[in-house]
Amino acid sequence: MTGAFFEIVTAWEIASISLTLLISAYLIVDLVAAVLSRPLARSFPRDPRFPLVSVVIPAYNEPTDIVRATLASWKAVRYPSFELILADDSEVPIEVDDPSVRIFRRSNREGFKGGALREAFERLHPESEWMVVFDADFLVDPDILVRFSEHYRPGVGAIQGYQAMGRNDPPTYLTRYSESFHAVANTLLTGRYRLGGFVGVQGTVQAYRVEAIRALGGIAPYTTANEDLDTTFRLRKAGWKIVYDPALVGRGIAPERYRTLFTQVTRWTSTTVREYRRHYGSFVRSPEVPALEKFDALLFLLTWINSLVVTPTLVFLPWAISDLHLIPLWLSVLITALPIVLFTLPMLKGTPARLGMTGWLGYYVLLVPGYFVMFRASLLGFFTDPGFVRTPKTRRSPIDAGRAGAPTSRGLFPGVGARSASVGAVQVAACSSCGRRLTHRETLFYAVGALDVGTLTCRRCLRAAEWERFGRSRPAPVAAARTAAPSGQWGLRSRHTVVGSAGVRYRRHRGSP
Repeated sequence: MTGAFFEIVTAWEIASISLTLLISAYLIVDLVAAVLSRPLARSFPRDPRFPLVSVVIPAYNEPTDIVRATLASWKAVRYPSFELILADDSEVPIEVDDPSVRIFRRSNREGFKGGALREAFERLHPESEWMVVFDADFLVDPDILVRFSEHYRPGVGAIQGYQAMGRNDPPTYLTRYSESFHAVANTLLTGRYRLGGFVGVQGTVQAYRVEAIRALGGIAPYTTANEDLDTTFRLRKAGWKIVYDPALVGRGIAPERYRTLFTQVTRWTSTTVREYRRHYGSFVRSPEVPALEKFDALLFLLTWINSLVVTPTLVFLPWAISDLHLIPLWLSVLITALPIVLFTLPMLKGTPARLGMTGWLGYYVLLVPGYFVMFRASLLGFFTDPGFVRTPKTRRSPIDAGRAGAPTSRGLFPGVGARSASVGAVQVAACSSCGRRLTHRETLFYAVGALDVGTLTCRRCLRAAEWERFGRSRPAPVAAARTAAPSGQWGLRSRHTVVGSAGVRYRRHRGSP
């Protein structure tokens, strides 16, 4: 009996080590690709239009001040034509005194968040071409919809951005860990997308092409608590592309209690496994999906269910190292050091070193309880149909109002009469302060939000001016003694006259021009 038990433990430990090394290598390849590879070349013509966009914010029992801060940030967005919809599933209706925000409420929560989005999709403006989804606790920058518009090209069915954390005030060790974890996830997704791997929409900071979703039968036609992964599989099987762009950033609120974090991880894991159970067979058989992406999707699943193999070995791990000598010392050190690599590589993409340190230290602190939580969640996903569990948001940063900007309805077209805007070709556009030629993104920014199109400012000079406006010292950019481009060289036109908000604070993220 002892010999048989020894054989079982040995085989299980070897399987666990092999799976750990495989997944670690897979993750490191994605991280290295994000750090070393260049963004994918644009081999498509840019669409000069700014189509009507419907922004849907699903909410369920969110604190009113959080929702109001989110709506304020959206009211400061500079884009010629978009509507703002609040899909309120709260038990106590959220009070929003703003006629420019469309609010609809359901009598029940059938289908969870996916059900709310399904009904919101049916209520979009008839001319809306894109449905943008952000959770109720995510703040955005004024040019977020302009950035999304850069990916409005044929064949793209959905767009996913970076889900950043960092709105908690005061921050705690747990919220810092969550912020670091999301930074790692962003780097992984960036590398995976550049390598042609499996990348999908993730519930927030995302956009759906209305035409594509309508062709699929709508959002979440089946009751599911993971409508985003369900939609991802259906889009890819139908041949629609999904774009990941880390420059599309939304800043959310991280869980502040360990129990809340583990509840969130349980929901993510169990519902992911459940959607794989429903879709992966037909996904593999689909002729629209490349073989590399099918294999990458399998590796992605292993990152969620590896706990089924690793968790039982945690019981025997000390024995395997000390008594059985099954795991050599060098291999033990290597496995232990792998998380350090995972949390260190994103620092090369701009993640603060403090967050990286917090991340890998937190990984060891949460290693054992985290594996047991994911072990249970994986079993739930395989054998049950998990429901939706809300992640409570309890705090809001006091500087949210400054980030969001003063509420304004300029650039917002919530109802009838909204039309697409067109932008002509830009030949020459230079900064009036430093003389540097404006990039395409800066051109789009001015197309929808410039106070005076005769005076053009690059983002570097604009940022310095706004820091000065807010009374903070900031080194000004070196201004060259050049003259701005003549007004006749500015070939920009729009079907709408849009005036931006002068008091909006603009934050530049890594990856911006």
